[in-house]
Amino acid sequence: MGMVTVNDVDSRSYRAVEILLLLPTFLFGFLGLGLIIVGIGGESVGSGPLGMASIFGTFGVWYLGGIVVALISWLVTPFFLYFDTKKVQEADVDWDPNPVLYAVASFFLGYLMKLHHLYKRHQYVVDWVDRDWWWTIVAIGTVLPPVCLALGGVLVSSGSVGIGLTLIGVGILTAVPFSVAIYRDATYVRLQSGTWQPNPGNYVNLGVFFMIPGPIVYPIIGCYYLFRRHRAIGTL
Repeated sequence: MGMVTVNDVDSRSYRAVEILLLLPTFLFGFLGLGLIIVGIGGESVGSGPLGMASIFGTFGVWYLGGIVVALISWLVTPFFLYFDTKKVQEADVDWDPNPVLYAVASFFLGYLMKLHHLYKRHQYVVDWVDRDWWWTIVAIGTVLPPVCLALGGVLVSSGSVGIGLTLIGVGILTAVPFSVAIYRDATYVRLQSGTWQPNPGNYVNLGVFFMIPGPIVYPIIGCYYLFRRHRAIGTL
């Protein structure tokens, strides 16, 4: 048997791997939120309760949250990958991963192994998405972040620091859902298109890998993806 569906390989560990892979992208939103607080604070940045809150929101929560998420993910990833690859191994699939090897490798290369596993899994196990509106979030993440960052940068350089930082924060926040949106939409397109079969794992890998320079790189990825999507299923 070649391809099977997630109904044939029922695994909660698979969903856990998805969450662990995408969680840092949402954590990145704290940086955007912090910059918005900084922008709203205006002249009070660095002094008073709002100023201190803005600085902590920008750097403290993002940094501490990143440490906590990274530590938890590092500890639990080997278990989730082991149990999910075990499920795939037991199913009638052309891919026969070694659960022990994945568990050991993920202990040293946790995030890379999650990226690899999700890509390989989608090659052989088809997931289901019945909503066709994920592309709108992809479009927002393609257009709005670079526009907001460009305008914000111009305003900051011209002296309007508060408004400029707020726009930069909005640009970062609107880029945050891009990875999950293109991941889900690629899954939908794969089910609907007979000509183009995008691997959702490939697109989520691009979204996660380019998370930090996302507002600059996402327009390239998003434009290419939306163009291929339109050619494949004709709806935007």
